[in-house]
Amino acid sequence: MSGPDSLAGRLRVEVRLQEGIIRSVDTRLQRPLAQLSRLFVGQTAEAALACLPLLFSLCAAAQQMAALRALERAAGWTAIPEVEEGRTRLAELELIRESLLRLVQVWALPLPLERLKALLALCRQAASRLQPLSAFRAEPQPADPQLEETLAALVAAWTALQLPAPVDWLGARLKPWQAVALGGALPESVDPANLPALLTQLRAGDVRAEIAGAPRITGPAAIAGMQATAAAQIEQHVGALLRRTAQAIDSLQQQPPLPPAVAGLQAGEGVGLAQTARGALLHRVCLDEGTVGAWQLLAPTDWNFHADGPLRRRLCGVRVAEGDCEALLRELILALDPCVAFEVKIIHA
Repeated sequence: MSGPDSLAGRLRVEVRLQEGIIRSVDTRLQRPLAQLSRLFVGQTAEAALACLPLLFSLCAAAQQMAALRALERAAGWTAIPEVEEGRTRLAELELIRESLLRLVQVWALPLPLERLKALLALCRQAASRLQPLSAFRAEPQPADPQLEETLAALVAAWTALQLPAPVDWLGARLKPWQAVALGGALPESVDPANLPALLTQLRAGDVRAEIAGAPRITGPAAIAGMQATAAAQIEQHVGALLRRTAQAIDSLQQQPPLPPAVAGLQAGEGVGLAQTARGALLHRVCLDEGTVGAWQLLAPTDWNFHADGPLRRRLCGVRVAEGDCEALLRELILALDPCVAFEVKIIHA
């Protein structure tokens, strides 16, 4: 997310360490969701959509798709399948681009720079062909041979790569954490089947990233599952991000799935869903005589950095050398991949 500092958000994680054992983990995610929501109230659908690129730099296409779907549904308009399929492709292209950058910049994926540039350029070219579908009530596009050629080139460029498994290139980085045994159980994954319960709490003004009072996880955090050691957990997170990227690329020449249907919506109410590199994104909008009356959103960072989320559950009770605690915490946060800046604090009790 970008924009003024007051709208940027921040993550702070505080750990209390006593005699080499993590006694508590305090995860505080400050996200100005109420402020963001108020920016949209009173605006038309078109005006609200025009504001989105000014507020979000990360996952901008996914934000646009989720907002579009929510606004169109609230307006009583349903995009035809061809439009929704194109929008899903647009979000997947962004997912590929952002995941590749994350894998290279944060996790040192051994991908030659020229090949990375070529992949990113193909993503941009394909996305530019699909950009008209990001308009409110967009009409389907005519057949586009140039788009299909670009997608085929992207798939071919990816297929030609021979990337090693994460454990092979992350070995030295994982080594300090091979003996650090993690504890606790992960929260369940965000499931579209839980949308009715989530919708009920959102209508009541409860925008916590919970369902029926319980935290959830999404994206690579959910795909990675629960691993015994910190090294294995980090490796699986990176591997999940790489596999999700490969899946997105492979899907580009197939028919994209339609977004899940949301049942039980009220008149003037819309919910839009989209997938990002970090996981599931949701927007809920209410329109009142053509202008926004309410706007709510939940992003992957809200789910994965819940106060009772993966960090607290997996780290409480863990034994770690005092000099290694901060480095371990930073690596696990990077693996969960927040979309905001973060800071850590270790309290030696």
